[in-house]
Amino acid sequence: MEKLKPCPFCGGKAVFRTKSNNSSHHSVGFTFEVECEDCGMKLPSNFVMDISLTEDGEINVLNDLRPQAIRTWNTRV
Repeated sequence: MEKLKPCPFCGGKAVFRTKSNNSSHHSVGFTFEVECEDCGMKLPSNFVMDISLTEDGEINVLNDLRPQAIRTWNTRV
């Protein structure tokens, strides 16, 4: 997976921040954003990731918008 580039405003470190999480009998979901640790600049969008556990104990990724979040953050206009 591609890495987050530094903040376009201050050059600080960009990180994923979990805003909320949820779970059901079958899956766990996370809502997250990308934010600069130094200046606090964030993308205006939230992204999600949903996973479940298979009967064999493997992680099954149902929805993973981390690549989209990275592309959005790394896009310089």
